[in-house]
Amino acid sequence: MIAAGYLGLCFGSFATMLIPRLMFDEAGIVTGRSMCPKCKRTLGFFDLIPVFSWLFSGGKCKKCGKKISIFYPLTELVFALFFMLMTKVFWETPAYYWIMGITFFALVLGFYDARFQVVDRRVSFPAIGLAALWMFFRPGEITDFLIGGAIGAGFYALQWAISKGRWVGAGDIELGLFMGLVLGKELILGGLFLSYIFGSLTAVIMMASGYIKRGGKLPMGVFLMSALLLFMVWGRDMIDWYTDQFIITF
Repeated sequence: MIAAGYLGLCFGSFATMLIPRLMFDEAGIVTGRSMCPKCKRTLGFFDLIPVFSWLFSGGKCKKCGKKISIFYPLTELVFALFFMLMTKVFWETPAYYWIMGITFFALVLGFYDARFQVVDRRVSFPAIGLAALWMFFRPGEITDFLIGGAIGAGFYALQWAISKGRWVGAGDIELGLFMGLVLGKELILGGLFLSYIFGSLTAVIMMASGYIKRGGKLPMGVFLMSALLLFMVWGRDMIDWYTDQFIITF
């Protein structure tokens, strides 16, 4: 568990570098040196320790003194928590490494959308490819997961077509496809439902606090990817609980 948490911190740190470089098409996406986003000072070893470097520096650059966004340590901590959760639940399953790959892509997509409100196809397409590839290792279930992908993509494609892109973006179709290929037909609807609960609660809180106005847009990818990861762990339990509480059987 400790090793998984540390690995999550490292992958989270990598994600904080990867996301803005992809967004702004910066050179050296993978191999370039990390630097202060304000003054461009190249960061040394002790500036790159996940979470702790940000805490020890007081959230400021040592050279220019400008604040460094809490986005960096927050991303690292969320990666660590989900890596630990997935390891605890799935460590002894044959699908462990696939699940960790899905977790990485889901978190990158979620944080990317949270920060820039866009879905980057350089991330979503490999994620979809990974999800699709896994189906071929479960030949008896391919149809179920293809149906899940069709439901997830179709749900957003229909909204996009009806609203001509005003309600949702084309990137949400890709996220819906990714989500459906991972969860399959049995869990995708529950995952979509949970994502809208997350989105609605967040919208109410943010409007009440004055952070956004009525009709303002929220990055749906954050809620979709959160619901995806939670449904990978507790999806069947949540559906069973919901059915027991709210569905009346005759």
